[in-house]
Amino acid sequence: MKQITGIFSLFFVFTAVHLQAQLPDDAKILYDAKNYEEAAAMYYRLYLFNEAANAYQMQIELLIKDKKNVEAEALKPLMLQAEKAARMVSRCEDIQIIDSLITDKNFFLTAYLMGEESGKLEKAGNTVIHENQLGDRRFFGKEDENSRLRLHTQLNISKNWSEDKILDLPTDTLGDDNFPFVMPDGLTVYYASTGSESIGGYDIFISRYNMNNDTYLSPNQMGMPFNSIYNDYMLAIDEVNGIGYFATDRFQPEGKVIVYTFIPNDEFKPVENRDEQALIERAKISAIRDTWTQNVNYQSFLDKFRNNIEKERQKTKKDFTFVINDNIVYYTMNDFDSDAAKNSFLKATTLQEKIRDMESSLDSQRQEYARGNAAKKQSLKSSILANEKQLEDLYGICKQAKVEARNLEINFLRQKQQ
Repeated sequence: MKQITGIFSLFFVFTAVHLQAQLPDDAKILYDAKNYEEAAAMYYRLYLFNEAANAYQMQIELLIKDKKNVEAEALKPLMLQAEKAARMVSRCEDIQIIDSLITDKNFFLTAYLMGEESGKLEKAGNTVIHENQLGDRRFFGKEDENSRLRLHTQLNISKNWSEDKILDLPTDTLGDDNFPFVMPDGLTVYYASTGSESIGGYDIFISRYNMNNDTYLSPNQMGMPFNSIYNDYMLAIDEVNGIGYFATDRFQPEGKVIVYTFIPNDEFKPVENRDEQALIERAKISAIRDTWTQNVNYQSFLDKFRNNIEKERQKTKKDFTFVINDNIVYYTMNDFDSDAAKNSFLKATTLQEKIRDMESSLDSQRQEYARGNAAKKQSLKSSILANEKQLEDLYGICKQAKVEARNLEINFLRQKQQ
């Protein structure tokens, strides 16, 4: 799989546009010939949305004049779509896009480098599963009874995923809702939808959970450059590292997508340049360099971010999680400085294994007791009681071994600092 990446290696993505070589003059020829509908479609592809809306309006007027009201009504959504797209260009957000990667659409998640606080993303068929940091909840798209994709969620209960539950999103039921990403607050959800509000294919939306009535607020459509007349989806933000991603197939050959890496704004900031063509180029993301702030070293920012992620991944190889104090957490035996503390913790882990074995054995005895007759129950009763007493003692010994390990390590660290 050939990939193109790097902050200085990809400044434009007009691969398909160059091949088609469509020009505004071509659309104008169609318009002047009163081929308004074809002209409108071409203007739309060229991001000349005001011209597209005007051409659709002219076609609608012609159809009404010819008493073809059904055809005229069918074009009105396209005219409204063009008007919406024109407004989105005028309100294009000023974000810094600092890197890009062209890749196969089946492997686009390889471009999403994110800290553990953001959870995990996993491709699963025609959707992406987003699991939160705690690993106790996940979100994904799933077909409903009408074969429409809807966002669902599951809870991890006793190491088993619960029955999936549809998110109560007040969305357009005519399209698909897919590619969810839920922020660490557990309230804000980004997702993509092909509903009637879309300006082309999948568009990215945002909604927030309303804890008062266990529902989600009416979604808001993200503006440009996040959305385009093509498929745009899988917006994900790593708040800790101050970085975000979204995928799009705009101007890409079949089977390819481009993943953009950007710096999220704390609040909406429009592009200040009011020149129409300049706004169009920013909305298209013609060149990522155009989004940069002068005298800012984005390559240094990227290098530092990637180094942090690599260090985090190395650190997150966890054999266990053992809290020493509010500032120190151990994940492997090599984290211990004190040999005495390590030995006490080893004792605790050995006891935990014995406890797990006894819990499993005791659970089997209890099930056998429940199914047995009176004689069987009588023979099992004393054994169960004895095992329960032994298990209770082991809980206490194990807990004490962990307390001892923690205290020994804290004392050793204090002496080391003196």
